[in-house]
Amino acid sequence: MHKSLLGSLILIPALSFAAGSAIITLEMPVGARQLGMGEVGAALADDATAMYYNPAGLAFGPLADEWRISYPADSKKAPFFTKMTARSKNGFFSKSELWAGTANGILKFDSEQWLDYHSVTLQGTAKIKDVVRVFVGSERGLDEYTRQVKKFNNIKNADDESHVVEVNIPWNLVVKDTITAILYEDRTEKLWVGTPKGLFRFDGKAWKSYEKELGVHHVNTLTSQGASVWIGTDDGLFVYRNGGFEQKGKVLPSQKINALVWSEMRKELYVAVDGAGIARLVPKKSVNDKDRWSLFNEEDGIMDLKPTALAVDSSGHVWAAHAGGLSHFTLRKWEQVKFENNNINDISVDGKGAIWIATDKGVWRHLPDYATASGRKAELERGTAEQEGEVKSEDEWTHYHSGNGLSSNKVWAVLPQGNDVWFSTANGMEQFKDADYQLTAFYEKLLPILNIPDLYHLYGGMTIPLNDWGTLGLSVNFVSFGSTVVSGDVDADDLVAYNSSEIVGGISYGTRFPNDWGLGLSVKFFYSDLSSGGSTDEDEATTFGYAFDIGILKKNLLIDKLNLALVLANIGPSVYYVDKTIEDPIPLTWRLGLAYELLSLADYRWTIAADYNRETIYDDDKGNPEPFYIACWKSIVDPEKKDTKGLETAKNSLMQGVFNVGTEFIYSNTIALRLGYLYDRTGQRHEVDFGFGFMLSDMLQFDFATIKDVGDNDGVRDGQMRFGMLFKF
Repeated sequence: MHKSLLGSLILIPALSFAAGSAIITLEMPVGARQLGMGEVGAALADDATAMYYNPAGLAFGPLADEWRISYPADSKKAPFFTKMTARSKNGFFSKSELWAGTANGILKFDSEQWLDYHSVTLQGTAKIKDVVRVFVGSERGLDEYTRQVKKFNNIKNADDESHVVEVNIPWNLVVKDTITAILYEDRTEKLWVGTPKGLFRFDGKAWKSYEKELGVHHVNTLTSQGASVWIGTDDGLFVYRNGGFEQKGKVLPSQKINALVWSEMRKELYVAVDGAGIARLVPKKSVNDKDRWSLFNEEDGIMDLKPTALAVDSSGHVWAAHAGGLSHFTLRKWEQVKFENNNINDISVDGKGAIWIATDKGVWRHLPDYATASGRKAELERGTAEQEGEVKSEDEWTHYHSGNGLSSNKVWAVLPQGNDVWFSTANGMEQFKDADYQLTAFYEKLLPILNIPDLYHLYGGMTIPLNDWGTLGLSVNFVSFGSTVVSGDVDADDLVAYNSSEIVGGISYGTRFPNDWGLGLSVKFFYSDLSSGGSTDEDEATTFGYAFDIGILKKNLLIDKLNLALVLANIGPSVYYVDKTIEDPIPLTWRLGLAYELLSLADYRWTIAADYNRETIYDDDKGNPEPFYIACWKSIVDPEKKDTKGLETAKNSLMQGVFNVGTEFIYSNTIALRLGYLYDRTGQRHEVDFGFGFMLSDMLQFDFATIKDVGDNDGVRDGQMRFGMLFKF
């Protein structure tokens, strides 16, 4: 035997879960999250490590763009979700949040779950009544409010209360009417809410009603101008500034305000005045100055005198929604966009300058030519040509409906938030999840009991969403087997050091099919070097080749949140190192996986998963490896090569695989605890895995896992630690 193979052959059986194959790196599991769950991952496959476990996971969110019902609600005649507002991520470690007004109060989305309550931690000797007093901001009705909160938390007596650490206070304890307007003001970090009965504000701890200061008004719309808040009601336009209210727009022909929008670019307020058109206000800049008003009507080019929604795009253009279409103010003139036999319900603008239009027949996404990179570049040139009528529009229009994403064509409201878009539809709240790019890194020091410093495993991967086409992935898997020192053939003192390593680079792709089916393919190229650094007068023990993985993933199998996965990994030709007549098969492997989300609550998520991995190596009568299309089934049905059948043969075949089970518990989308078990009779491994993770923001996650051997044999992987990182951008 070639002497440079000696050290690597000592280590490979300890690393591999099955014998008889080459290129161990093809079967080196990755990801500290999965390895903390007993090395399961085929049916989970929801992060960048899916390229190893099951490339079909690339077909689904969060790796791929995805439409989903986020909160189902039967609202065929009137919207259950009436208004929406969002707090964007204002720092690297922050998380985005969404508030939605409903027909009976507020719901909050905290990046993962919808919450109908606000959580407060009891401090010191504080009682539930104390936190309720702060929350409602008044002594009036305090006893009844406290009773409702105790019932909401299932607190029946003083003993129950003595064990409470965190109190959940329902959002509709104070504001329980239909939400007609809602605004999160970023500068002051306050939530403003309008109802038919007035205006309210939540500062993160307490509610405040402005009934005394403002009066009882039907609030229709809210918008912010720095730290000032503009309030449109059925009875006039008001501004809140420096703790006081001032009525504006008494000169307007109607005092019913349907919509407001502030143009930061032009320092102007646009007002949808019911029955009168669209007013423009240039607020006074000093106490000696005057507000300047102008009013646009049908003679100026707007569609009608009943605009219902307003938006300002990234170029400062103003868009107004009417029942039958849009009015577009180019800052020089008004244009009309008519929607035949349709009704416009809402309009909004995303961060890329696209206009989102909610209608009775789905949603349109309109990207004006002037909002594109080429359009912005030609802005000045187009100005002259536009006046001469020489410009040919290159605007983009995309229609989303029940045939290509939405579950219902009836859309009442739309709100872009970062890369996502939210829709209030007849079926509830729907979300278009624009997938992030994901970048993952993984490291583990192998076989710590051997204390070999250069024996380690590295993995890096990146996923790239391709819009409606699925997701592309790139990965690199590297194992250093360390150095081996052997003596020469003639002189025992002639020592030679050999370095051994393997690297696998892959490209993966996953796409989705109807009824929650996903299909994935990985193409991998590998290079194995078991003798670098040795004598140059001998053949080096190196090889290279390729392999394929094919996987399927079925979401919501029979019941919601039950996933089934099947993968055939490492399909490819055999390899040789030194002697061409001696071929070694690569580790052709079946993976079968199940995953089920047992618990999915606002603050808790609990998932269980199981994998079965079966390497299928089969030699012909001459001892040569069979091709994959024979080995993949013959190794299972006839593992003993005796053409035998029966329960004993089936049992022996089954036990030649590796069994993995694991669970993950996530609290508040911040901390994850993991536990798993691995059983491998062939490799004589009985291991318990422990792991935890920290989700520091919407973007960054760190994971850790370790192994505890519980078998009778001395486990060389005992105490092995794994570290992982996931970055989304």
